[in-house]
Amino acid sequence: MLDASAPVLARGIKVGTVIKVELKSENPDSVVVTLDVKSKIKLPQSCKAVLISTGIIGGKAIELRFDHHCLDDCVPNKSYLNTEVQSLLSGMFPKNEFEEYTKLLSASLDTLFNSTGVKTEFNVAAQDVKATLHNLAKISAQLEAVLSASSNHIQKSLKNVDALTTSLASDSKAISQSLENISVITKQVKESDPGKLVKDVNTTINHLDQTLAEGKKSITQLNQVLSQIEQGKGSLGKLINDPTLYKNLEKTSKNLEYLLQDMRLNPNRYIHISVFGSKNKPYENPVADPVDK
Repeated sequence: MLDASAPVLARGIKVGTVIKVELKSENPDSVVVTLDVKSKIKLPQSCKAVLISTGIIGGKAIELRFDHHCLDDCVPNKSYLNTEVQSLLSGMFPKNEFEEYTKLLSASLDTLFNSTGVKTEFNVAAQDVKATLHNLAKISAQLEAVLSASSNHIQKSLKNVDALTTSLASDSKAISQSLENISVITKQVKESDPGKLVKDVNTTINHLDQTLAEGKKSITQLNQVLSQIEQGKGSLGKLINDPTLYKNLEKTSKNLEYLLQDMRLNPNRYIHISVFGSKNKPYENPVADPVDK
């Protein structure tokens, strides 16, 4: 997997560093690698950036490959380079000499077998070795492609893990406070007498039962009173159920209202004040007397 800070090589010499590896915004399947190359290195337009392996268990690097020095066709700053991915096994042989080494090995084996008079089966075995090496190279290239395709997902997973750890670190204070609160609550519950609390709850429930029983008794008595009133028993029952008594009370109330109003309008009818040397004036009915209406 290519990481930031991976070396940038040219002719086997480090000339820069990878400073950023990210997904392309308009195409998530593509990866954009930002390189920081020394300013004195002038790259031609034909320059190619090749992703190589630095060893069987090592990391990755970017190798800049070009066939001539830049004169007037240099690659400007912040430009895109052509890219290529080199397989793990072929990257172990300099200058792409894998085919040459295979041919030399095959020729050497043929010469050895022929010179020693070994049977044809050994020649077949040599061909098998050659085919195995080719297959190994193909498998290495496929493995490289799989790793390259999976690097985006791996980087995304690592970013998610980093975001999670960052979030946990930022929330650590709140988590610690919550744990302290739980510890305080647990201590308070432990210090309080649970048996006494249960006993108090039972006492409260008994009081509630008594209150409900008394309320039920009061409701029963109220129902009895209402039943007697409905049957016309007692003064209130007679008042409610006897229309004659109600009308008499209403008439008496009306007459009392008339009497009080007449006393207010004609106090001389009921109060006589005698003053020495004067005579009482005879009573005269008012023009608008509500009693006479």
